[in-house]
Amino acid sequence: MRKYAMLAVSLALVISLLAACSSGGGNSAPSATGGAAEESKSSGEKLPVRFLLPGNEPEDLAVVVEAINKKMADDGLNLVYQPIYLAWDVWDQRSNLMLTTGEEFELIAIMHDAKGPQLLAGNGGIIPIDDLLDKYGPDLKKSMPDWIWDSVKIGGQTISVPNFWADTAFSDGMVTMRSDLLAATGMQPPKSPEELLEAAAKIQEIWPDDNKNVYVKMLSEPAYYLHPTYETYPFTVVENMIYVDQEGNVKSWLETEEFKKDVTFMRQLYERKLVHPDILTVPGEVINQEEIAGRYLFRQGDVGLSEDVKARFPDAENKVYYLTDSPKFRSYAIRNSNGVSSTTKHPEAAIQFLNWVYAKQENFDLVTYGIKDVHWKETGDNLKDTLKKNQNGGASYELANWLLGHVEMNRYPTNYDKDRLERRTTISDDTLNSITIGFNFDPTNVAAEYANTVAEMKTSVEPLRFGVVSYEQAFDKVLANMKAAGLDKVVAEYEKQFKEWLASR
Repeated sequence: MRKYAMLAVSLALVISLLAACSSGGGNSAPSATGGAAEESKSSGEKLPVRFLLPGNEPEDLAVVVEAINKKMADDGLNLVYQPIYLAWDVWDQRSNLMLTTGEEFELIAIMHDAKGPQLLAGNGGIIPIDDLLDKYGPDLKKSMPDWIWDSVKIGGQTISVPNFWADTAFSDGMVTMRSDLLAATGMQPPKSPEELLEAAAKIQEIWPDDNKNVYVKMLSEPAYYLHPTYETYPFTVVENMIYVDQEGNVKSWLETEEFKKDVTFMRQLYERKLVHPDILTVPGEVINQEEIAGRYLFRQGDVGLSEDVKARFPDAENKVYYLTDSPKFRSYAIRNSNGVSSTTKHPEAAIQFLNWVYAKQENFDLVTYGIKDVHWKETGDNLKDTLKKNQNGGASYELANWLLGHVEMNRYPTNYDKDRLERRTTISDDTLNSITIGFNFDPTNVAAEYANTVAEMKTSVEPLRFGVVSYEQAFDKVLANMKAAGLDKVVAEYEKQFKEWLASR
């Protein structure tokens, strides 16, 4: 069994490499227990916490890292924080290479819509952490509700640390768009996919820049904002390949009418030049910079405008819109987490570090926003103002909430929209949870097929999902490729495990 598992590991990582070569109240946290600090202190050895992060390192990284390490030393932790930033365009290739060659590091940021924890755990890239949490992470465990921790378990084992930076209950059905520009078009808030498309086209026409090459921000995830408009809603899409309804029925997502509706809408966007013409090849960093600059027609989810954008366009305002008035539905628990690398000799260092971060607000603030009254100043509950900026007008130091955050500890600009602040710092208590929350698929029994389908999805499905090719032109070949990669076996294994999990509850 071990032999086949190792073969699956090698296959999964090789495929990934090839694919890569071709995103007052509420501010309190539990106090530190001291147990983790004592464990670290007693060893007398400073252990590195090498944290693999996507993107470019912030301008003031060195000075903040120095402050973090001093604070940890003052608190009795013999750890040395060493963040490692990998540019977006080499993230997959470099991180996979580090894992395959056994290069040592302790933590890796996981984007569930790209390469989720199931794949990393299945190919041996990250390790289960329950024993580590029990021994070194008491405050970390207490910082998040049980249902969030359940969302990162496979076969009863916790495989990563959830990044509970926002409650997804507010995300389903939501798009963000410039409300000032929507008003300038004379249109009312969109209440259907067709109206959303027309609004995007008209906003592009009146975009307040000479450069009107501005597009819809595309994400590598299902079009959740469209789903409440479908008669079969609510339903859940798992890893872009599996459909589960609230009755527990499981089938291939690609073979549903809902998927066809999604990609047909994306094709309409692409044909009307509302999607970047080179969406499949444009570097992720370019897309991210466009978003930071506020240059998108609309995007899924809840995002604000940077202080720099507000300075350039004082009347600019983002608002969220829902295409229907359906009740809130939490189709998934989280979309980001952090895994403990299998290549580290000291996995306890990773959990000790995260335990320290979440034990106190001041530790969290230092790691995510930098040195207080140098890089930022506190302006209220969950609020801050940036004091030190880089040459592009952004914060000279900041670690994005989606990389390391907490819904009740994150801070936002003082002028942040009050409604958005409430959504971002609140855990909803009147939301229907997906029937799948608490279940995580273990791909071990279909490791090769799972790795193949994930890789094939990027090659075959992504052009369809982004509207670059039409459903009629490409679907038959896409489906054939996905089935050849092992889609049917993955769906069948998922259904088997899911039904067993449901029966055991």
